[in-house]
Amino acid sequence: MKKVLLVMVALVSFASADQLVNLKIEGMMCPACVKNVKGSLNDVKGVKESTIYLKEGKAEVKAAEGTKAEAMCDAVKKAGYGCAVSK
Repeated sequence: MKKVLLVMVALVSFASADQLVNLKIEGMMCPACVKNVKGSLNDVKGVKESTIYLKEGKAEVKAAEGTKAEAMCDAVKKAGYGCAVSK
Protein backbone atom coordinates (compact mmCIF):
# COMPACT_ATOMS: atom_id res chain seq x y z
CA MET A 1 0.00 0.00 0.00
CA LYS A 2 2.82 2.40 0.84
CA LYS A 3 4.46 1.78 -2.55
CA VAL A 4 1.24 2.57 -4.39
CA LEU A 5 0.75 5.77 -2.41
CA LEU A 6 4.33 6.89 -3.04
CA VAL A 7 4.01 6.23 -6.77
CA MET A 8 0.74 8.19 -6.88
CA VAL A 9 2.31 11.13 -5.02
CA ALA A 10 5.28 11.08 -7.41
CA LEU A 11 2.98 11.05 -10.45
CA VAL A 12 0.90 13.94 -9.13
CA SER A 13 4.07 15.93 -8.39
CA PHE A 14 5.41 15.19 -11.86
CA ALA A 15 2.15 16.12 -13.58
CA SER A 16 1.91 19.40 -11.70
CA ALA A 17 5.31 20.40 -13.08
CA ASP A 18 3.60 21.36 -16.35
CA GLN A 19 2.88 24.97 -17.26
CA LEU A 20 0.10 26.49 -19.35
CA VAL A 21 1.20 29.18 -21.80
CA ASN A 22 -1.27 31.40 -23.65
CA LEU A 23 -0.20 32.83 -26.98
CA LYS A 24 -1.81 35.42 -29.23
CA ILE A 25 -1.48 34.25 -32.84
CA GLU A 26 -1.90 36.62 -35.79
CA GLY A 27 -2.42 35.75 -39.43
CA MET A 28 -4.42 32.52 -39.13
CA MET A 29 -7.17 32.46 -41.76
CA CYS A 30 -8.25 28.83 -42.14
CA PRO A 31 -8.01 25.29 -40.73
CA ALA A 32 -4.75 24.75 -42.64
CA CYS A 33 -3.25 27.65 -40.67
CA VAL A 34 -4.39 26.01 -37.43
CA LYS A 35 -2.69 22.78 -38.49
CA ASN A 36 0.54 24.64 -39.32
CA VAL A 37 0.60 26.51 -36.00
CA LYS A 38 -0.21 23.36 -34.04
CA GLY A 39 2.54 21.41 -35.82
CA SER A 40 5.06 24.19 -35.19
CA LEU A 41 4.23 24.33 -31.49
CA ASN A 42 4.22 20.57 -31.04
CA ASP A 43 7.73 20.41 -32.54
CA VAL A 44 9.13 22.61 -29.74
CA LYS A 45 11.01 20.54 -27.18
CA GLY A 46 9.01 20.40 -23.96
CA VAL A 47 5.61 21.07 -25.54
CA LYS A 48 3.19 18.32 -24.58
CA GLU A 49 -0.06 19.54 -26.08
CA SER A 50 -1.43 22.57 -27.88
CA THR A 51 -4.95 23.78 -28.58
CA ILE A 52 -5.42 26.39 -31.29
CA TYR A 53 -8.44 28.68 -31.51
CA LEU A 54 -8.82 30.08 -35.03
CA LYS A 55 -11.61 32.62 -34.38
CA GLU A 56 -10.01 33.92 -31.18
CA GLY A 57 -6.52 33.99 -32.69
CA LYS A 58 -4.95 32.25 -29.75
CA ALA A 59 -3.21 29.10 -28.61
CA GLU A 60 -3.09 27.36 -25.24
CA VAL A 61 0.05 25.31 -24.82
CA LYS A 62 0.74 22.73 -22.14
CA ALA A 63 4.48 22.35 -21.71
CA ALA A 64 7.04 21.02 -19.27
CA GLU A 65 8.11 23.47 -16.60
CA GLY A 66 11.00 25.54 -17.88
CA THR A 67 9.97 25.43 -21.54
CA LYS A 68 10.41 28.97 -22.82
CA ALA A 69 7.37 30.76 -24.24
CA GLU A 70 9.77 32.65 -26.50
CA ALA A 71 10.82 29.37 -28.13
CA MET A 72 7.16 28.64 -28.84
CA CYS A 73 6.64 32.07 -30.41
CA ASP A 74 9.83 31.69 -32.45
CA ALA A 75 8.48 28.43 -33.90
CA VAL A 76 5.15 30.07 -34.77
CA LYS A 77 6.95 33.02 -36.39
CA LYS A 78 9.13 30.67 -38.46
CA ALA A 79 5.89 29.14 -39.76
CA GLY A 80 4.85 32.60 -40.98
CA TYR A 81 2.47 33.85 -38.28
CA GLY A 82 2.63 36.60 -35.69
CA CYS A 83 2.96 35.55 -32.06
CA ALA A 84 3.04 37.18 -28.64
CA VAL A 85 2.79 35.77 -25.12
CA SER A 86 -0.59 36.57 -23.50
CA LYS A 87 -1.41 36.86 -19.84
